Amino acid sequence: MASLGSRIATQRHTAVEQLAPALTDTTPVLGVIDYNILDQLIELVHQTYSEEWFRPAVSVGTIGIPGVLEHFRARGIGVLTSSAVELEIARHSGYPLVDVIHNAPVKTHTQLQDVTDGAVSFSISNFAELARVDQLLQDTENYAGTIGLQITPQASADDNATTFAHVGIGLRDHRKDLIEVFLERPWLTQLHVSFDTPPTSLQQTAEQVAAIYQFAEDIEHAVGGPRIQGLHFGAGASMQSGDEEQDPALDNHRFVHQAMIPDLMYGKYQFTIDFSEFLTARAGMILARVEYTKDLDGRMIAVVHADAQPHPETSRIIVFDEHGNHKDDFQQYYYDVAGPNGLVAQSVPLPAVQEGDVLALLDIGAAAFGPRSHFTAPIYGIRADGLLTESSVLSAGRSTHDLTEAAGIYQPEKLLH
Repeated sequence: MASLGSRIATQRHTAVEQLAPALTDTTPVLGVIDYNILDQLIELVHQTYSEEWFRPAVSVGTIGIPGVLEHFRARGIGVLTSSAVELEIARHSGYPLVDVIHNAPVKTHTQLQDVTDGAVSFSISNFAELARVDQLLQDTENYAGTIGLQITPQASADDNATTFAHVGIGLRDHRKDLIEVFLERPWLTQLHVSFDTPPTSLQQTAEQVAAIYQFAEDIEHAVGGPRIQGLHFGAGASMQSGDEEQDPALDNHRFVHQAMIPDLMYGKYQFTIDFSEFLTARAGMILARVEYTKDLDGRMIAVVHADAQPHPETSRIIVFDEHGNHKDDFQQYYYDVAGPNGLVAQSVPLPAVQEGDVLALLDIGAAAFGPRSHFTAPIYGIRADGLLTESSVLSAGRSTHDLTEAAGIYQPEKLLH
């Protein structure tokens, strides 16, 4: 039986073959989400973390497409939101408000009122916000959602590690104050971890998780019994880069956490992790038709209409001809791939590229299509049968007219007077 990595590679090729005809002069770029790959990765997460107390989640900030979020919701994947817009997208995608975990780091009075009126499960990001919630909550005993605090562990031994941290309340700075907060407010029952800096290794992640776990134990000791019900973590396993057919894996993710925090796996707390990157990276790609090829300063360059990528030196690309047939020539050349606003890929080995070829930008996941992205092209969903129907369009994209209208209102007569 073919490995999961091999099946994913094959499914990608099938998706490109199906969608190549959709790339035209009017639509030279499009996004793709492969539902078959999503399902296989969802199953892998559920197999690795099968306990009832564990709930994987995705972040709307990473994956903001309602047609994909609904797919996750129906398969037991929770949702995390960090702004009013993301909260509304989650609601629009079928998630009941009581099932949403909302951790916006800044909320207006009106937004806090909406969150508490809707009984949303949310986290408070600072002491000033805590004072506002104290005023808003009239009946804490009958609040249908759960409320907690957003905590930055400050667990790193490197004092410079938190230089750019700005979300949540610092655990090292305010540990005693936080204990008092929980003693005075029995309705605070969850902790949401805001990592000091984005972890670069599983060990760094586990160190910060361990600090929050120990704080939950300290709260229990201080209040004289169980208090914290849920621990929410915003950084799950990342997608492994490397060979196209490398199998996605989660065993090491669980092993490291279990080795460093053995009690974490006993089910004492509800445990939520954001697996957005792991679940969506391989399932999403951008297809771009090659508009030109040229050379500049000794470099071979393929010019496309796709936006620049934040790390073009790590971009992974495969080439297809205009009909969607994979070009797998033995002879390889180093190309830069350039978009209208910068480099899409840098020094990537590819077979000879021609005008009209299709470049598939891999492993961009749904992050390229989230509410914070600037992706304006159509986005298609591909299913196991490879068939395209009207419902396969997850987003129609935004036309030049749409973007012009969104730029603002032109009122020259007001400027004259």
